[in-house]
Amino acid sequence: MARPRTTKIVIPQQRGQRRGHRPTAHVVDLGRGAAPVVLVVPHRPSLAGRVAGATGRALWRRRVAWAPLWAGVGVFGAAGALSAVPAVAFAFAVPAVLLPAGRLFMARRHPSAAVRRKNRARTSSGTAWSAGLAWLALAVWFGPWNGPLAAAWLVGTATVQAFWSRRRKALAAIPITPAGTALSD
Repeated sequence: MARPRTTKIVIPQQRGQRRGHRPTAHVVDLGRGAAPVVLVVPHRPSLAGRVAGATGRALWRRRVAWAPLWAGVGVFGAAGALSAVPAVAFAFAVPAVLLPAGRLFMARRHPSAAVRRKNRARTSSGTAWSAGLAWLALAVWFGPWNGPLAAAWLVGTATVQAFWSRRRKALAAIPITPAGTALSD
């Protein structure tokens, strides 16, 4: 059997369109005796696909700026998964709350001002870790979707995100100087 003759028409990719999408082929039968025509059209994603792609690219470009939010969502999901098993809840709850507090309790006091400043920084960091782990322990025990715990998670995540953004902007404002040189006023 002989292969029917076809005519292939390729519509070129328009400028401004993202490359990487595979083209779509359409076969058009023009009737008796006429050779079928194959139209090769560049793929155009749907509006939902374009919105999802743009959102994904924007989030990927700013992934470091949103790190506390992603960590908070991960902790919320982990608490939900751990709360499904009751034995894990008790085994996790006690050490999660006591470890950071015990570390702070064991830190020795020192007469030097620099060491006291460092200990104050460690104390505030340890307090934040203790609060976060206490929330995680309660969320594992009662479930993270519990009303007050979900509200506490939302407030805590928003607070950490605000501090994170403020700290990143403050660090970006500090000029970079080569080693061995001082800033002149």
